[in-house]
Amino acid sequence: MASDVPVKVQAVQEGMLEQSPTANNPKPVSAKPRVIRNVVSNWGAYVLAMGVNFFLSPYVVRHLGDNGYGVWTLILSLTGYLGLLDLGVRGAVTRYVAKFHSQADHKSASNVASSAMLIFSSAGLIAFLTSLVFATLIVGRLSIPSQYLGASRFVLIITGLSIAASLVNGVYGGILVGLQRFDLTNGIEIANNLLRTITIVLFLHFGYGIMTLALIQLGFTLARLVANFSLARHFYPELKINPALGDRAGTKLIFSFSVYSFLMHVSASLIYASDNVVIGTFLPVSAVTFYAIGGNLAEYTRTLVAGISQTMTPLASSTEAKKDHALMEKIVLFGSRAGTMVVLPIALTLMIRGGTFIGLWMGQEYADLSGKVIRILSLTLLLWAANSVTGGTLLGLSKHKPIVPMLMAEGVCNLALSIFLVRRIGIVGVAWGTVIPSVASTLIFWPWYIRRALGIHPVTYAISAWVRPVVAVVPFAAATVAIERYWPVEHLFVFFSQVALALPLALAGYWLVCLDGTQRTEYSRGISKSFERAFARG
Repeated sequence: MASDVPVKVQAVQEGMLEQSPTANNPKPVSAKPRVIRNVVSNWGAYVLAMGVNFFLSPYVVRHLGDNGYGVWTLILSLTGYLGLLDLGVRGAVTRYVAKFHSQADHKSASNVASSAMLIFSSAGLIAFLTSLVFATLIVGRLSIPSQYLGASRFVLIITGLSIAASLVNGVYGGILVGLQRFDLTNGIEIANNLLRTITIVLFLHFGYGIMTLALIQLGFTLARLVANFSLARHFYPELKINPALGDRAGTKLIFSFSVYSFLMHVSASLIYASDNVVIGTFLPVSAVTFYAIGGNLAEYTRTLVAGISQTMTPLASSTEAKKDHALMEKIVLFGSRAGTMVVLPIALTLMIRGGTFIGLWMGQEYADLSGKVIRILSLTLLLWAANSVTGGTLLGLSKHKPIVPMLMAEGVCNLALSIFLVRRIGIVGVAWGTVIPSVASTLIFWPWYIRRALGIHPVTYAISAWVRPVVAVVPFAAATVAIERYWPVEHLFVFFSQVALALPLALAGYWLVCLDGTQRTEYSRGISKSFERAFARG
C-alpha cells in the first residue's frame, strides 16, 4: 500500500468549558460544536483513507508482486525512523499555539513557531543526509533481492526528501491543529489521498514500479506543505514565521515539552515500525508482505481512535486554566469508554473472521498466515484504545512525562521478543512480540498512573473503559461467531452485509449499557433535532 507511515465525547455534550475571549473573538464560544466537528472531520478523513487503502492495497500488491511490495514496505518502515527527527516539536507547536492564541499573545506564538521552523529546517537536512547513508550502507545488508537494490537506494533517497518536507510542514500543520481547525487539515488530507490514489493507479497500470511510487509520494507531500502554509497564514495572519526570529528562549520552551513527546515517538517506533524491519532482516523480504497485510488492518483501526485522542490534546491545553477536576474526570472516563466502543466491533470481527476477510480481500494465499497475524494483533486493540484517548488528554495537560519510561520499556521488550520469536515461529512470533508487552503495560501501568495523575480510581476507570463496553458487545460477538460458522461467504459485499446485520446488536448494547438515562435522553433529543432539521431542509 502506498501511504504515509494510528464518538462523540459525552463530557463535551454535558457542558464543556467555553473558550477564553480573544481579540478576534470577543465573546466566549462553546467548545462543544468545535470538538464534535473535529472528531467527525477526523473520522471522515480516516474512513476515506481506509477506504482508499482497502481498494488500493490489492491493486498495488498485484502490480508489484510479493517481492516488490515487500521491498516497498520495508523501505518505508526503515525510513519511518527518520520521522523521529520530529523530536516532538509539532506537538509543542500545537500546545503553545493553542495556549498563546487563546490569550491573544501573538508575539509568543510567533516566537514558538519561528523557533520550530529553525529546528525543523535543520532536522529536514539531517533526514536527507541520513537517507543517503542508509542507501549507501544499510540497503545491501537487508534481505533484498539483487534486482531491487538500485531501485531501493533511489526510493530511500527520495523518501528522505519527502520526510524533510513533512518535517517543515509540521510547523504549519501544528498551527492549524493548535487553532483546532482539524476540518482544514483533514480536508487537505482527503484531497491529497484521492488525487494521490488516482495517480498511483494510473502509473502502476502503465507498468511503473516503486521508484515512481516514491516520486508520487514526494510530489503530494510538497502539495500538502503548500496547502498548510497557505491556510495557516490565512487563519492566523498575526502569526509571523521567520527562522531568524527563533531564539534560545523559544527553543527551550519547545524542548521542555517536546523531549518527552519525542521519547514517546521513539517508543512507538520500536513498538510498531520495527516489526517489518525485524522480518526483513531475518526472513525473506516476501514475508514482509504477509505481515504488513495483517499489520495494516490493525493500523487502520488505531487511526479511528486517533480521531478522538488527537482532539483531546489542544482541548485540554485550552481549558487547562479552569482547573475543573470533575469535568476533566468526565472527559477521561467517557473518552476512554468511547475509544473502546469504537474499536471493539472491529477488533472482534478481525479476531473471529480476520482470515476470511483477508482471503476475500487480498486472495486466499494470504488468508492463513496474514489471518493469524491480525488475530493476534487484535488482542492489543481491545485494551489499547481507552488508554490512547486518555493519553491524548494527559499530553494536553503536560502530564505525559512519566509515560515515557513505560513506553520505552515496552518498545525495548517488543523489539527483543520479536527478534527472539521470529527465528522460532516466523512472523507470528513478531506479532506476539508486540502483543505481550502491550497487554502487560495496559493492565499494570495505566490504571496506576491514571489514578496518580488524574485521581481516578483504577476500578472506576476499568469498569468505565473496558467492562461496560465488553459486556455491551457480547451479543455482537456471539452473532459474529455464529455467522462465521454457519454462513459461508464468497464475496466481500456479502461479508460486509453480514457485519452490517450484526452491528445493530453492538449499538443496542452500547445504548443500554454504556450510556446512563440522562445521556440517552440527551442523545435522543439530539437525534430528534437532527431529523427535524433534515426534514425541514428537505
